[in-house]
Amino acid sequence: MTTETKFFADATLAGLARWLRLLGFDTVCFQGKAGRPLMRQAAAEGRILLTRRRDLLERQFSGRLILLPGTTAVKQLSFALGKLSLEIQAQNLYTLCLSCNQKLISLERESVRDLVPEYVFEHCSVYTRCPQCRKIFWPGTHRRNALQFLKDNGFDVT
Repeated sequence: MTTETKFFADATLAGLARWLRLLGFDTVCFQGKAGRPLMRQAAAEGRILLTRRRDLLERQFSGRLILLPGTTAVKQLSFALGKLSLEIQAQNLYTLCLSCNQKLISLERESVRDLVPEYVFEHCSVYTRCPQCRKIFWPGTHRRNALQFLKDNGFDVT
């Protein structure tokens, strides 16, 4: 499987959803109560349903469902990536909006001069923007810290 793998997480897995987006995996986080509507939407969009709710296993579902053990996003991420044999690829990090799940678009440096802090503008040359929420992203310490966190927790980043 590749980053084309799409996920649908129930609301209790919002932290995991953010990590999957950070890694470049298209991940929707359902904000309603887990149940039939969650399952219908996941199946309709061809997404792998991620949940911690055991009772969903007993329901009829035409799609793929992964029951996640563990209570931390790190354990859940490790389980999901291992179960699907997915690799973390450095070039896919920070390609999706962490809030909206939209593909980020590149911006010209000059176009953000008045939209980012002066220090950031002076030290960064690469910027992206979410077409939906309009947030601007740049490779700062958060990228380095995320990579270090992944490595510290045993994830292999290629």
